[in-house]
Amino acid sequence: MSVRTALPLLAASLLACPGAYAVEAACVQLDETIPQIEPSDDPRLLLDADRVDLDVDGRSELEGSVRLRFGDREFTTEKLSYDERERRVEVGAPSVFRNGDLTIRSQSADFDLDAETGRFDGASFVLPERAARGESGRIELDAEGTARLDAARYTTCAPQSDAWYLEAGSIRLDHDEGLGTARNARLRFFGVPILYAPWFQFPIDDRRRTGLLFPTFGESSKTGFDVRQPVYFNLAPNYDATLTPRYMSERGLQLDTDGRYLLRRSEGRVGYEVLEDRELDDETRAYTEIEHRGLLTRQLGVDIRYADVSDPAYFEDLGGSIDLSSITHLERSARFTYNAPASYTVQALFQDYQTIASNLEPVDDPYRRLPQLRIDAITRNAILDTRLGGSAEYVNFVRSDSIEGQRFDLHPYLRMEKDRVAWFVKSQLDFRYTTYELTGTEPGRNQQVDRALPQFSAEYGLRFERVTRSGALQTLEPRLFYLYIPYENQDDVPVFDSGEPDFDLTQLFARNRFSGEDRISDANQFAGAVTVRQLDPDSGVVRASASFGQLFRFQTPRVRLPDEPAPDRGATDFIGIVDYRLLDNWTLRLDTQWSPESADFTRTSAAVRFRTERRYLEVAYRFREDLLEQTDLLLSTPLAAGFSLLGRWRYSVRDDNSLDALAGVRYETCCWAVATSYRRYVADTQGRFNTGVYLQLELKGLARLGSGVSNLFPAGVVE
Repeated sequence: MSVRTALPLLAASLLACPGAYAVEAACVQLDETIPQIEPSDDPRLLLDADRVDLDVDGRSELEGSVRLRFGDREFTTEKLSYDERERRVEVGAPSVFRNGDLTIRSQSADFDLDAETGRFDGASFVLPERAARGESGRIELDAEGTARLDAARYTTCAPQSDAWYLEAGSIRLDHDEGLGTARNARLRFFGVPILYAPWFQFPIDDRRRTGLLFPTFGESSKTGFDVRQPVYFNLAPNYDATLTPRYMSERGLQLDTDGRYLLRRSEGRVGYEVLEDRELDDETRAYTEIEHRGLLTRQLGVDIRYADVSDPAYFEDLGGSIDLSSITHLERSARFTYNAPASYTVQALFQDYQTIASNLEPVDDPYRRLPQLRIDAITRNAILDTRLGGSAEYVNFVRSDSIEGQRFDLHPYLRMEKDRVAWFVKSQLDFRYTTYELTGTEPGRNQQVDRALPQFSAEYGLRFERVTRSGALQTLEPRLFYLYIPYENQDDVPVFDSGEPDFDLTQLFARNRFSGEDRISDANQFAGAVTVRQLDPDSGVVRASASFGQLFRFQTPRVRLPDEPAPDRGATDFIGIVDYRLLDNWTLRLDTQWSPESADFTRTSAAVRFRTERRYLEVAYRFREDLLEQTDLLLSTPLAAGFSLLGRWRYSVRDDNSLDALAGVRYETCCWAVATSYRRYVADTQGRFNTGVYLQLELKGLARLGSGVSNLFPAGVVE
């Protein structure tokens, strides 16, 4: 069975999977069934009981369904003593104490109403906001609401199910800081101690705070045993930092620092990694990354990107993913943009690159732009639906051992646009003048080259609507586009930044076959396309859309890139895009190019996606004639009884080779989860493979140990 046949069958079989076991996000504690106590500004002490005995000294003995309420604190018990002069409550029987942060069940209690302090002996407690509970020989509360627990245990598991718990000589629960601090702590998992710490902190709410983050660990053939322990520093509300020591048994200790900041008009991050690589005789390997975006004034913005790596194999050895290992260049740039709304925009760009791909020749490197200056302007108001606009650009292109030069491009135009409900029309008349000052040319070649070209385009479209018998709204939008550019020989013009994009629906209506400014293709062509949509009458969601189009060239274009063939005259391939919502949870995306000459597809990209709250499936297929044929399968689904399956498989049909294979199993309860996975993927540009085994244990509400696989999937696939 071929891959093309197998993938649809796999999708159909997964659609028929039975319902899965749902895991609670947090364990339900017994005291969560009691309504949460409501805050109160009433200063009075409220007492309620079946029987009350009062003496002359102001001491009261209450028995039978006793309830004492003061502010947002409450006692319930069967027997209670209250001293009016001392403002003190003594409970010699089992009782329940509640406030906004804590519920305590104790065998005896003593509480000072004026000092707002109390002691509870033989106690168990519940943190309603955290769905956590525990036991303690003694609990002491102070006026700030901080609880001090002696001989304590803490867990988020359900009652009678201590799968994991933290036991400590003492625990301090500080609700103002949202932090728990344990001393002489032992962490047990199914009764087996897995961690001892003389001092240990853990969160009791969701606030950011300085401290240890979840460690991660795994093993791969590139790094050996790999463990990371992040330390987070909450330096201020608007900036923070993370320091991550990383130990690799095959390479040594790496230090990773990462800082973020958010200012009134800017934001950014700074990262630095350094490693004395034992595998390479203690060679220093490092990576630096800086990003900054912001406003210098209300109209002047800046975007700075800088990256530097010590050696080309850094990401291949240490990156850990197929995407990082495929990086070829690192960008260093500074872009300044001045924007006058509805009038003009000025940009200045300084751009450099570091080449890190070992399989590229120097002539394959992109040119540096030192600098690029550009201005775009258009009149604010239209006369007879026509506006005057233009752009001007200056670029200095730099690359070692190559032709270098300065390019100046001037582009004025007249643009007419008229848009009505049922139709629209656009046309544009341009003039392009480009001149070059070159260095490093071959002897006898011109060092000054210029080009001047007029350009004309016109576009017309209609919009039709109808309502079907089911009430759905259908639209039909045909478009016609004409483009004319005369021929001018451009063989003497160097190629600094021009390329030929993929032929897709956008290219049907492009005003130049090439990207960049070094090549302007001659053209005498018509493009036609039609788009059909169907909208749900209740929600307005687009249930289906399809666009099909074709380009017809009246003459063969003569302008081309070096060593690249020019396209033929006549009709081009058909371009099609289909988006279809099969059901509420199923979507289909198809992007294809079909050749009428060969009656075959030359480029195809297809994906079927299924998504629910807990399930995700994607089956994708990519094909380019004489270049690649690949499949990509992603799966995340619960199975039964807390088990779930995770997997991803990227496969090259053309090379009959797996590019990235990952399989993992996760078991989850309401208070803990464990996941294990295996991965084998292409790790460098030479096609060598790396393998890794990952294990992760999550104790919900406390810590996560190990390395997961969520970062290996698209955003939102794995929680």
